[in-house]
Formats: sequence, C-alpha cells, structure tokens
Amino acid sequence: MKKTALICTGLMSGALMLMLSSCLTVHAKKIVEAPYYPPEEAFADAGEQEKNFKVYYSSSKAPVIDGEFNDWEGLEGVKVRRMVYGGMFNPENTDGTFKLRADDAFLYVFADIIDDEPQENKFPAPQGWRDDSIEFFFGTDTGYHTFYKSTDHRVRIVPKSKSNKTAYDVGINDVSMSGSIKAVIVYSEHGYKIEAAVPFSLLSIRKLKVKQKVRGDFQINDADGGKERSRLIHWNSGKDNTYLDASSWGDGIVVDLADAEEAK
Repeated sequence: MKKTALICTGLMSGALMLMLSSCLTVHAKKIVEAPYYPPEEAFADAGEQEKNFKVYYSSSKAPVIDGEFNDWEGLEGVKVRRMVYGGMFNPENTDGTFKLRADDAFLYVFADIIDDEPQENKFPAPQGWRDDSIEFFFGTDTGYHTFYKSTDHRVRIVPKSKSNKTAYDVGINDVSMSGSIKAVIVYSEHGYKIEAAVPFSLLSIRKLKVKQKVRGDFQINDADGGKERSRLIHWNSGKDNTYLDASSWGDGIVVDLADAEEAK
C-alpha cells in the first residue's frame, strides 16, 4: 500500500508540475519590440534619403545670425523624415530641412521645422529633447566607431519663446553652452526656423577644408498638446541611438560655397 501511495503521489506531483508549466507557457507575456524599431512602411512616405549632407565652406563669407535667413537661400539641405517613433511620417505634423555652413572659426546650422503645434520648450538643454527642439550630430573622424571620439558632438538647440527670438538654450553633449553659442529662433503658426553659430573650439575641430569627408545626423524632437515628446525623427538613423552610437550617423562632405553659388 505504501509503495502504491508513493507512486500515486509522485504521479500527482508530476502532473501538477506539468499543469503549472503549461499555465506559465500559455500565459507568458508576449515580448513587444521597443518603439524605436518602426515598421518598414513607416519609411514609405519619407522619400529617397540623400547620400550625403553638405557643409558649405567659405573663408570669406559667413551667414549673419539675425533671424532673416536669407543667407541660406538656394543652398541644398537634407530632409529629416525618417520616423524613429511616433507613427507614420506626415509632413503636415512634423517635417524639417537642415543646412550647414562653415568658415575658419564656426560651424553654422539652419533648420526649417514644420510643426502643426509648435511649442515653447520649458526644459533646460540637457532635458530639452522632451519638448520641441532640434539636434544635430557632427564629427570629423570618418573611421568606423561606436563610442564618441573627441571630435564627435551632439548639439541641441532649444527654442524658448514665441515672442523673443533670442530666447533659447543650447547644449553640447548634454552640457549647457548657451552663453558660448549664438542662435536665433523665429516661430510661425506652422513651425519655427533656427540659425546658429557654433565655434569650432567647442567641437574640438581646428578647421574644415573643401572635399573633406565628415559624419553626422539631424534630429527633430516634437511634442504636442502641451505634453512631452511624441515624435522623434532623424535624417539617417532609424533608431534612437545617435546620442551614443556614432556609427549610426550618415556621411557628409565639405563643398566650396562659391562653386555652389555659381551653379545656381
């Protein structure tokens, strides 16, 4: 009787374990991919991605950072339309064009952002990604690497006021640099425009030269309805990794500004 009881107890214990195991298998949570892996169709409306972004160099001509933006007319820029998260790309919700220029002392950036709900950003530069703002990534080391090299930098420009075009904050690699970088932001009903001058001394760069290859990416942070960021859009990378992985950036080339103006 004792042996029979022991056998029955063992069978019942085994059956119970099997049932528990089955229950765990049936009710296990499904793994959901992170939001920065969008479906392939999210790129469908983004258009063909440019192979290179351009940096227009001139040793004698520099844009005036005044909010007029006429110094950027006729220059080719890149469209920032690769949705990282926030749904399908919709140019009426968020769209943007970025342009770069350089002389012997500064890297200049222009951004024309379309935004159906442009907001004033109340966050300081290190947290400015949480609301409407732009970022660009730039480096001169073109060899493959993931961790940032000394010449790799992330610049974030944070617009602060719809009534004061010189109200802004700027950060480089999450360190506030507003006192060292001149910028102007002009809001409109459907977005905002930014132009800024970033000293090469803050980017660990001495000088650029025509035909030099560079690396970089461009980013739009978009918040709506008084809330925090709901859309993240890049020029090159399809993931939220540009802030820590320089290999996700795209290629750029320094071109002569005079040659570009003659070709217009």
